[in-house]
Amino acid sequence: MPHSHSSPSAMLKSGLRRSMLLFLITISIAVLLVSGWTMWSSWNRMVEHGQMDARNLSQSISRQAEDTFLQVDLTLQDLRDRVEINGMGSEQKDYLQTLLQSRKATLPQLHGLFIYDYKGSWIVTSDGKIPAQANNADREYFKFHQRNNDNRVHIGKVIRSRSTGDLIIPVSMRLNNPDGSFHGVVLGTIRIDFFRQVYGYYNLGDRDTLSLLLSDGTILYSRPFDDSVINRNMSQAPLFSHLLKAASSGTADYRSTLDGVERILGYTTLKRYPLVVVAGFDKQELLKSWFSDLLIYAVLSAILLMVICLLGYMVMRHIRLNLQNQIELTQVRDQLTAMNHTLQSLALLDGLTGLANRRQFDLFLQQQWKRAQSLKQPISLLMIDVDSFKLFNDNFGHQLGDDCLRRIAATLSNLAASSEALVARYGGEEFAIVLTGQESRSANTLAQKALEAVQALAISHPTSLSGAGVVTLSIGITTNSQPAAGDSYDGLITSADAALYQAKNQGRNRAVVL
Repeated sequence: MPHSHSSPSAMLKSGLRRSMLLFLITISIAVLLVSGWTMWSSWNRMVEHGQMDARNLSQSISRQAEDTFLQVDLTLQDLRDRVEINGMGSEQKDYLQTLLQSRKATLPQLHGLFIYDYKGSWIVTSDGKIPAQANNADREYFKFHQRNNDNRVHIGKVIRSRSTGDLIIPVSMRLNNPDGSFHGVVLGTIRIDFFRQVYGYYNLGDRDTLSLLLSDGTILYSRPFDDSVINRNMSQAPLFSHLLKAASSGTADYRSTLDGVERILGYTTLKRYPLVVVAGFDKQELLKSWFSDLLIYAVLSAILLMVICLLGYMVMRHIRLNLQNQIELTQVRDQLTAMNHTLQSLALLDGLTGLANRRQFDLFLQQQWKRAQSLKQPISLLMIDVDSFKLFNDNFGHQLGDDCLRRIAATLSNLAASSEALVARYGGEEFAIVLTGQESRSANTLAQKALEAVQALAISHPTSLSGAGVVTLSIGITTNSQPAAGDSYDGLITSADAALYQAKNQGRNRAVVL
């Protein structure tokens, strides 16, 4: 019987089957590896986006909180000035009563406005009601002002109103006698329900959080928790034990000591007040959302593998196109997210320097001008221009020019940080500083410090027309000692521009006062 041998076609088919099987296994493994990497990368991106969203939300909430307390702060300053000038005797009570009522009516966050004498007795309230034998000398804020001769606003822990029973945040200022001794307290109370209402506008998950805390870790309000967490101290939490010590804002990922939920947090410290805002997203919900996307992706991957088994070489092209489409969609989503974040940050801040932009400058100057008219206080404006900046850009390029503007912006911001001032980028290489309640001498002193500080940066500029060999400034200064009713702040800007023009004509690297 003759030996049977495999035909060449059978051997070829077997080889092709083995090659195809090896090819399919290789492709399947590759697809699985790529799918796994894509899913892991998508999780990392989702976490990163969650961190970015939490930080942006905390910064947005911090600006809202700062505006809320700033409005009360300015109101208390106005009341304090009027009381210290006119007194709070019986002949002034009707006037003060009307004034407190009108101020409260303009600020929806206020629960009430109060004035107490040095013994803690109620003198005037915004609702006109003074309970018999009413005395607040036992309140923490009253004792604080008795001990501390500090004119700044004091924000206390949440208390329950003795007049209405509502939970309120006391915001207070000390009243002084002409000799500087303690004369009493002017108090504004902010309703906790105001923050409950404002934070309720945000469309968040059931376990996502928005919290407002004092810088010592005391909770003033925290969504979605009930009122039992108010005034709880969180100073031992990681946020206060080490995160805020390292940076005033940022993101973190840790388990809450309040309810044990692990969250992605964004936190921001307010610049003006000892307050911290925290926004947190439930990581478990984030994982569920990611898993839902993962499940859909897993089904699609299984279908792709079935197509690979049926079509072989065609599957490679489909997988490649599918992955490419996914990457492109992810890039488009990232670009849209980045554009949204950029639009938010551009609302009131200059994108290059981080200073107030022209819009915020106009709003601030208009507000301070009205305040100066009302209180008959001086207001000063410094218009600042970087000398020969076009030549600097021509010689060193716009990248170094931008870096130069950022360094100058940081220097000006540091110089003005100790005073009630706004530093803004007015446009191009121009900056502006608004000084409230300061005469020309103080403005000129700040200008001289700015000239010296910027020159001390020693940013090389050999072609500068100032002849200093480094980047220098020209500064125009103007002061309106007592803006009259009907005057416009446009004259202040025009005068400062004229002074700046003179500084440039006189050789630059100098300040001129008009």
